[in-house]
Amino acid sequence: MNKTVKYLLITFAAAWVLQLVSAFTGLTLLNSVVMLMPALAVWMIGRGGAVAWKPHIRGNIKWYLLAWWSPLFIMLTGAALYFLLFPGRFDKDCGFLMAAVPELASSPMPAHLLVILQTASGMLYGPFINMLFAAGEEAGWRGYLTPALTERFGKKKALVLSGCIWGAWHWPLIILTGYQYGVGYWGFPVTGMLCMLLFTTAFGVFLSWLYEKSGSIWPCALCHGAANAIAGAPLYFLPAGATSYLLGPTFAGLIGGIPLLLLAAYLLTGKGFGDNIPSTGFDGEAQ
Repeated sequence: MNKTVKYLLITFAAAWVLQLVSAFTGLTLLNSVVMLMPALAVWMIGRGGAVAWKPHIRGNIKWYLLAWWSPLFIMLTGAALYFLLFPGRFDKDCGFLMAAVPELASSPMPAHLLVILQTASGMLYGPFINMLFAAGEEAGWRGYLTPALTERFGKKKALVLSGCIWGAWHWPLIILTGYQYGVGYWGFPVTGMLCMLLFTTAFGVFLSWLYEKSGSIWPCALCHGAANAIAGAPLYFLPAGATSYLLGPTFAGLIGGIPLLLLAAYLLTGKGFGDNIPSTGFDGEAQ
């Protein structure tokens, strides 16, 4: 576990410093650099070769397609559930978006149609751009940490523990910038910090399942990239002035995230996983 402790110290120290700089200076581009820190930490402790870097595209097309499009389905079902439960929070004129970007008021295209078209187009190329940065996180969390913890604690405990660690890694941005959940919600920022642990654990279970099935880190990175590309789209349908979204409508929220939580619960309690995570094996070099 010495290497695992070193990995955690490196990735947390580097990421938290960059997140603090980003929060206090407004240099949000640093958050993309933050995503590369887990991969950097893996290489620094000498375990980069244990990550399944080979794409293994042949015979794995179905896993790549699932990774690409499943975040859209999870987002749509979660947002639909949230707005069904809270219809008063749905604004078809996208008040949240119009308040954030007043210039859109002069656009001849209705705001809701613009959001739909942008989300659709973003799904065509956004995941592939984002995956280059998401691979930095996936190499660390799915490629190294989860297999390492699995060897010591067993599969299910490792999935929960690695998911919670991944969530805590985001805490400075939640505290300082309202990342994912806004500000002003009940229990801010502690409830948001705890909700993040639930979200990253559930999403981490799904990503680890993709890693096992495909034997490659790249479907995980593609899925992570797709999620980043469209996760915020439901926020635009909130009314103007909305500042907190702990419950949803994004799938990081408690209500909007129910479909993802159910999927993770099924994978954890059913027969979704094999005997090992990842299937490529952790002892020595990845195959």
